[in-house]
Amino acid sequence: MAQRNHRLDRAKGALVFLVVLGHMLAAVSPWDSDVLRVPQTAIYSFHIPAFVFLAGITAKSDRLPQRVAFFLVLLATAMPLYYGWMSLIGLNPEFDSLVPYWITWFLLAMVWWTLSTPLIERFPRTLLAVSVLAALFGGIIPTYDYELSLSRTLVFWPFFVVGKLYGQQILSWAGGRTPLQKSGLALAAATPMLLFYLYDPSKIWFYGVRNFDWHDVGIPEGATTRLIVGLSAALSTVAFCTFMSNRDGYLCKVGRNSLAVYLLHGFVIRLLDIPLDDSLEHAHSLAMLVACVLLAMMTTWLFSLQPFNAGLRAYGEGVVRVIFWPFSRLRSVKASQ
Repeated sequence: MAQRNHRLDRAKGALVFLVVLGHMLAAVSPWDSDVLRVPQTAIYSFHIPAFVFLAGITAKSDRLPQRVAFFLVLLATAMPLYYGWMSLIGLNPEFDSLVPYWITWFLLAMVWWTLSTPLIERFPRTLLAVSVLAALFGGIIPTYDYELSLSRTLVFWPFFVVGKLYGQQILSWAGGRTPLQKSGLALAAATPMLLFYLYDPSKIWFYGVRNFDWHDVGIPEGATTRLIVGLSAALSTVAFCTFMSNRDGYLCKVGRNSLAVYLLHGFVIRLLDIPLDDSLEHAHSLAMLVACVLLAMMTTWLFSLQPFNAGLRAYGEGVVRVIFWPFSRLRSVKASQ
């Protein structure tokens, strides 16, 4: 039996905590506070590309219909639950059948990336080149937006492809860096983050949505901006991985249960939306930063408890088995003839 990659689990655990923290900070101040904009810039400049990179490492092409169906089942379940929760607490969400609600975009993007896995395995260099071109120039598509998660799928696709093709080697290489090399990589990764903070570009570039027309830029400028943001995220991802040890521990537990943390933390964020939105009128930004870190730690700890992740997976896999039961039954009958 292959030994579990604790470095991968730790990276997932740390990243999903950053997802929760980023959403807490955004609920307090959507990029308006100079103090909170520091951690927001650092987090949003790389955490989703890094997460997609790790997803590519674990991607497999076997049982492809079942893997795709698993994400679709979770998506079809999570969206009405989120809309119901939002309505219950009085936030009145707007429904769009083509736009996955908020964080559920990742589930649909995983469907598209998973479907590309056999092609990545069959034509690795071609798919790497295609994914990079799609990420850089997809913004020329007129309807390139939130619909069907296609924009984010294309923008972050290269990270999935690189993770699938070279992720294990990159993790292994990152784990062997000396303290001096780690510090150098961290400093190099912090440099573009600092520039992003100082020049304050549109945060939509980090989100991977909207076409070039929406940004009011031409193709050269749009593709160049995508390239800069993407290279910065790639550098930050590698630097981040150098600080992940290969020892088991709490972060590994969070990483192994990151699906539940990701899907369920949104209910807490939406519940806290209204009180957090007014918090800067009554508390200093530094106090709210500390509060957000503590709230994110508590939320991450809660949903990383084994029953949440085990229940989610049992539900999703159980529904998938029911869906595919007639097909497996048909194969059994044919095999017996």
